[in-house]
Amino acid sequence: MIDVSNEIFNTLATTLRFAYEEIQVKGEYDPNPAHFPCVTIDEVSNTPTHLDSAERNKYASVVYRVQIFSNKPAGKRAEARAIYKTVEEAFMSLGLFAKSYTSTPTVYNAEIYSITATFSGIVGADGTIYRH
Repeated sequence: MIDVSNEIFNTLATTLRFAYEEIQVKGEYDPNPAHFPCVTIDEVSNTPTHLDSAERNKYASVVYRVQIFSNKPAGKRAEARAIYKTVEEAFMSLGLFAKSYTSTPTVYNAEIYSITATFSGIVGADGTIYRH
C-alpha cells in the first residue's frame, strides 16, 4: 500500500485552519458533527494501478471523500461553498482533482447545509501525485 493519507490530511487541515479560524477538521467520516463549520477528510480508496512482477506497488489510485458542514443561521450555503473552493484549490495544488460533488439539504428548511465531494489521483511509490 502506498500511503500518503497523513500528508494529504495535514496539508488540507493546515490550509483550512489558516483560512477559517473556527473550523473543525477531522480525519474520518462523521455524519453528524457537533461543531460547525466542520470538514471531514478521509481516504475511501487506495488500490494498486500498476501490477507486474515487482514485489512492491509502483502506483496506487487514491480517492478522498470530503464532507463540509455549515449551520450558519444566514449564509450556510455560501459558507459551505467558500470552504469547498478552499478545499478544491488545496487538492488541485497537490495534484488531485474533483470527481464528484453533491450538496444537501434534500429536505425543505434543513438546519445544516452539507457538501460531499470526492477527489482522486495516482500516487507513485515515491509519494509523487499524478492526475488521471
